[in-house]
Amino acid sequence: MKDAEKDEIIEIFESVKPYLNSPQDLESVVKDEAESSSGLQDFEKKFDKLVSKEENPTVRADYRIFLNKLRAK
Repeated sequence: MKDAEKDEIIEIFESVKPYLNSPQDLESVVKDEAESSSGLQDFEKKFDKLVSKEENPTVRADYRIFLNKLRAK
């Protein structure tokens, strides 16, 4: 993934951070997925799978907040 795309993802994360219950947990997931993704579309697909797999409703809500903001960009 290009640095500009990583920066955009981090910027999106920072914009939703005040609305998250566990921002520190999501931040590490976002950074890990950004490193292993080939681009924004790949990142979005991987992150969408994480949302589907997450069993904790609070964590899933945080993931969805971030993912919705990402898709709105």
